[in-house]
Amino acid sequence: MTSALFPDLQVVPLDTCVLHEETDAKRVTRLVERLTSDRILRNPPILGRHNGLEPLIVLDGATRVTALRELGAPHVVAQVVDYDNDIIQLHTWSHILAGMTLDELSSALAHEELLSVRTCSLHDAEVALMRRETLAYLADRSGQCLALYNGTGMVEQATALRQLFAIYATRAGIARVPPTEWRMRLEESEAGVAVVFPVHTKNDLVVLASANAVLPAGITRHVIPGRALRINVPLERLCDDQPFAEKQAWLDTWLREHQTGHGVRYYAEPTFLFDE
Repeated sequence: MTSALFPDLQVVPLDTCVLHEETDAKRVTRLVERLTSDRILRNPPILGRHNGLEPLIVLDGATRVTALRELGAPHVVAQVVDYDNDIIQLHTWSHILAGMTLDELSSALAHEELLSVRTCSLHDAEVALMRRETLAYLADRSGQCLALYNGTGMVEQATALRQLFAIYATRAGIARVPPTEWRMRLEESEAGVAVVFPVHTKNDLVVLASANAVLPAGITRHVIPGRALRINVPLERLCDDQPFAEKQAWLDTWLREHQTGHGVRYYAEPTFLFDE
């Protein structure tokens, strides 16, 4: 194992972790059941430290953090990264909706006070989104396009986006795709609507985390080199009342044993996983 990016694994109090996006209650319930059955945490959440301070922002693993809280665990073994490091990149997903038309979504939005809807050209919607003058836009394969507007504050925008997501989350199937692919995915599938979000910045997420506000699930994606996977931490280590320092000492010993015993393998190339 050779890598300059060996992951910084730490025992972290769960009350120092803040979410930047919502969690899916059904996914949390399924994970609670699996953790209860398997008794191990397979993959550590990834937490970002901004300005060297706490709280730590959950960059990946909101479901895991929430499930452990429901199980009463005081601590989690997490991979901690410097969120101010440019090597940590933030990208955005678009949502492709199946089983719902643009007209149906537009009708549902008409009853929402936080969202203002305007018909526009696709070009105008893209320009406004790039300038962060609009909240998001909706498009279908026929070329119809609706731009959504709300207040300018990040917290207000996050609230409005959650309202938008709640409207279609229970009525449509949702697929996440990179923003450059939504047109192709609409054309090659039976999906009816693309929901295109702005490119959020790290500072946006810091603002939200500081205000205890969250975005909808599944619209941000962090690219983090050197992710730690398959650490398989016993759930008992996280849930028992052993002092924090003793848990960290156990983890430090565990890491040394894995490093010296060649129990860690580093993959430099991008990888496709087929068992997720």
